Amino acid sequence: MEELNEEGQIREVFFLIKQLRPYLVEQEYINTVRRMQEYGYRLYAWKDSGHYTAAAGLKFQENLYDGFHLWLDDFVTEEKKRSRGIGRQALSDIERFAKQSGAQKVVLSSGLKRAEAHSFYEDKMNYFKKSYVFSSQSL
Repeated sequence: MEELNEEGQIREVFFLIKQLRPYLVEQEYINTVRRMQEYGYRLYAWKDSGHYTAAAGLKFQENLYDGFHLWLDDFVTEEKKRSRGIGRQALSDIERFAKQSGAQKVVLSSGLKRAEAHSFYEDKMNYFKKSYVFSSQSL
């Protein structure tokens, strides 16, 4: 689990993040990550044989319903390498990091159409659905 802070590092995992967020344009992604880092967003990645195979964007938050927790904004494993335990290891690392940082839990939102991701979280990682997330239309 390696934190990525330099622009070159952030750029290097764009191919992974784009698999999760295909609408992103590389320079806009880099600029957005840099802005989000000012507000606590942290980008991590995992390597296998010298190549990035997973990435996660996260931040610590506190609210009345989840207490102090780690919010997992972005989590992706390389499409061609899924179902090999990479995601399980990465999410376990994230959980360990959250616990060491004093967080009570890891919380995330996953798009309604992402059935494979839901199966991973529920069946392999023992997460549970607890709510719907609602959003206004663009303002």
